[in-house]
Parts: sequence; structure tokens; C-alpha cells
Amino acid sequence: MQPPMSASPHPRLLSDIDLAQLRADLENTPAAMARYILRTADYGRTDRLWPAHFLVFITNPLNVAYGACGTALFLHDLLGDVPAEVIRWMLAQPLSVESYPPGLYFGLAGIAYTFQKIGLEEEAEAVMTMMGQSPLLYQESNMLLGAAGWGLASLHFFVQTREQLYLDQAVQAGEYLLQSAQHEGETCYWRCNQDGMVHYGFGYGASGIALFLMYLHLLTGRADFYSYAIQGLEFDLANRVESKVGWQWKRFQEDTLLYPYWIHGSAGIGSTLIRFSHLLGIARYETLARQIAEDTFIKYAFIPSLFEGLAGIGEFMLDMFYLTRDETYRDRAFDIADTVLWFRIDRPEGVAYPGRWLTRISNDYATGAAGIGLFFTRLLRPHGRLFVDLDLDAVVGKSPPWAKATGLRSDAP
Repeated sequence: MQPPMSASPHPRLLSDIDLAQLRADLENTPAAMARYILRTADYGRTDRLWPAHFLVFITNPLNVAYGACGTALFLHDLLGDVPAEVIRWMLAQPLSVESYPPGLYFGLAGIAYTFQKIGLEEEAEAVMTMMGQSPLLYQESNMLLGAAGWGLASLHFFVQTREQLYLDQAVQAGEYLLQSAQHEGETCYWRCNQDGMVHYGFGYGASGIALFLMYLHLLTGRADFYSYAIQGLEFDLANRVESKVGWQWKRFQEDTLLYPYWIHGSAGIGSTLIRFSHLLGIARYETLARQIAEDTFIKYAFIPSLFEGLAGIGEFMLDMFYLTRDETYRDRAFDIADTVLWFRIDRPEGVAYPGRWLTRISNDYATGAAGIGLFFTRLLRPHGRLFVDLDLDAVVGKSPPWAKATGLRSDAP
């Protein structure tokens, strides 16, 4: 079974006239989205700041995926700062290792990353210190919940501050991942402790872990991190399903669904592959990433969101454009953005977007407006992808490819 997609997997791309109108619409829409977000903030609540997916009540009010941090990152990306009342609300929320897990998208690592990005540097480092004391550090391995995610946040802090303690922290995550890996032939994988299953892809599977280990190799020079990064990526590649619409992936072993998305599916694996090709110089991985991009591009899907929707596929197309210089992928990203605009909801307060299942408005990062808005702004103003790209230029001499994007502004991240 596959998610709904267009009758033709490769519909006609936009004409030059259409593209000019689309650019104008995209230039105006993020600001209208920000207006809606700011006008629907409820500073009197402590369980959430903005309308979001219901999992905000099961997780916590600050987490990146469903809480205030992901939405604040969109506001900062668009406006250059975050309104003072939003920051006050965020800083007023009590944090502890008892009430917050350590991970990147649902816990303290993502909150620390967000605080650093929006200029709260002292608070960010304090949260990283708290994260290092969590009893749950080694409960999971994957990018979404576990050591790969908080390890990647540690690398981000290292490249920003050059403080060795953050690199040491990331190395600890990496060594745990080496110890916890399970081997299958010349590949390796990590079982998700939350459900006991082996997942594929960026969020819960080997590709996200491989991305972290690849960055860790580049920053330490350690061959074992390189070896396990390659083995993990090869595990996901070996478990592809070749269907009539090309390469796709199950979410986990024995699953019946095939997904083209970012957290689960082809877009997340392809985004990892093209970074391996760019940073390690492995030509085969660019060839495979192009194959996946060809099979993943769709004009229509029933959800516009970042984690499991069109925006995540659009971000993969942007990754392909920035890292190959092939403008076909930028055109496809614009074509996807055109479809995403169809989901907009015009309200007196501004432009809103529906969340998962399209049943209620959501301002969050994973399912709603914040993740969509970040796709729009990265499409119009080239910069690194939050949580996925590291600023490696000063550390290992790898210049950011988005700074050279043909025909687009080259603002630094």
C-alpha cells in the first residue's frame, strides 16, 4: 500500500510565468503565516503556547516537534528574531531531566539547539549541561528520540563554540552507537527500544544515525565512526522496496506501508545520501540519491507537512539542488510549494495551515505551519537546513553549498 500521489509521478513543471507568480505568492505567505502564529499565541497557558498536534500534551510544551521551539525557529528564520513575549513564555517553563527527555526533537537537546539559534546562548548552554545529566541518555539510539539526535546537537554546539566538552559529549554518543549496533552481513542497524522493532529511514532508522556518525568522523578523524556510518546507510539501502513507482521504504520490518517522506521513507534517506556524497566524495551515493529523488518527487499528496508530507519532500529536492547544482531539483521544489499553497487557510489573523489528518489548524514544526514555513523560506533564501546541516566550513574546510545557489540570494544560515 502506498500513500496517495499524482497519477503521473513526473507532471509538467511550472512555466516561467507560473513560477513568477508563485514566487510572489511565496514571498507574501510566510509573513502572513507569522502574523497568524503571533496572534494565536496564548501566553496564559502553560501546557502549550500555540495550537498544535495533540501530542504536545503528551510530550511537553517546549519540544521542537510539537511545542514552542519549532515554531520559534520559524519566526526567527523569517523575522531575524523572536518577539520578547514569546521568549519570556519559553524561559518561564520549568525544565528538568524528570519532565523532559534528552532527545533532539522531543527534549532538551532540541530546546538547547533552539535557544542557541535564537540568541539565548547562556540559557542554551545551561540546558545542554542539564541534558548531559539525564538518566535517559542511552535509552534510544535514533535521531528522533535518542543518542544520534542529542549527539548531533552536541556537535552543533562544538562547531559554534569550539568547546571540547561538546565534542567529548558527541563522542560518548558515538561510542554508545558503536556498542549498540547489530550487524547483518556488511551492514549494521539499531533496534528501537520504544517498540522493539527495527526501523528504516532518517527519524527512527539507520540513516539518521549514519548522518550523525558521518559528521562525527569528519570532526574527529576516527575511522570506526566512518565505517559504522557507511554500514548503517547501506543497511537502509539494502532494505528498499522496488515498486512500480520506484524505490520506496517501509517504516519498519513487517510494515505494510511504503512511505516517500522525511521522518519515514525515501526523502529522509535521500537527504542523507546526498550529504554523504558531498562531504565524503562518494560518487555512487550521488547516483543513488538522484535515483531516489526521481522516484520520490510527487506533485500531490494528502498532507502538506514537514515530517510526513509534501514539505519534507520539498526539502529533499532543495538538498539535491544545493548539493548537485542541478536546477531541475529547485524547479521541483517550487512545484511542490505550489501544491502546498493549496492547503493554506485564510483567516482574519493571517494564513494558517492544517495539521495531520487536516482536521484542525496546527502551528507546530512536525505537522503544521512552522515546518511548512521553514520550507518556504529556505526555498526563497538559501541557507542550511535546521538540525540536519552543520557549519563545517571553519572546522574541516567544507564551504556551505547554499551560499552559491544560482540565481538566488546567498544569505548565511
